[in-house]
Amino acid sequence: MKKKKVAALLLTLGLAVSGNGMVTLAAEQGTEAPAAETKQEPAAVEKDEMAVSRIVSFTDYTGMEVTYDANISLGYIYEVEDAVLTGVKCRTVDDNGRETLTAVSFEGNVELKQPEEGERYETIAPDVFGGNELITYVKLPAGVTVIAEEGFKGCTALKSVYLPSTVEKIGAGAFENCTAMTQICLPRTITVIGDRAFKGDGKLQTVQIKDAVDSDQISVGAHAFEEGTQFQK
Repeated sequence: MKKKKVAALLLTLGLAVSGNGMVTLAAEQGTEAPAAETKQEPAAVEKDEMAVSRIVSFTDYTGMEVTYDANISLGYIYEVEDAVLTGVKCRTVDDNGRETLTAVSFEGNVELKQPEEGERYETIAPDVFGGNELITYVKLPAGVTVIAEEGFKGCTALKSVYLPSTVEKIGAGAFENCTAMTQICLPRTITVIGDRAFKGDGKLQTVQIKDAVDSDQISVGAHAFEEGTQFQK
């Protein structure tokens, strides 16, 4: 990508290149991301809480309206190894009362939590979501610090991801070829956006950095936003 085009793109994103090659924020004074709003519909009280739908709707920092069943994730069993989420399973019971663990087939809007017991995870293995063409939105929990390399690569129906305020790094190719992605909000803790992080996301319109006025310098890798042609903000 030519230097002039790179500079124009970074200015569009509210970023500027300093003399040492680092990318700094060039946000306007007084600009703040809108606070997320949560609306929760009451659910009937039953003994089996898992059988009750608890529909949650909220407005993402980018303005996207998201709705999902918050009770689904209560049944998830998180497999964590060395602070990496390697798999998510759910327990099923057959007609004979035998329990088995099966891998979760993620689709639509998804919420992940941290395990209630045992080791927490800081990143997610690429094969948990990578290449999934059915997910449309993923809400990640606090404690996640790194979006792994190619973590969401090829998720062609993914429109956005909720990144908690603990995320510091977006790995190389993390959201590459997420061709339906339209917007994303990066927390102020972000310091690294890896090579090809959003490459090929042709519908990406808004990259918002929350509380950008107070953010530190951000390193943006090569081709991070290449082929992202729809930028409006």
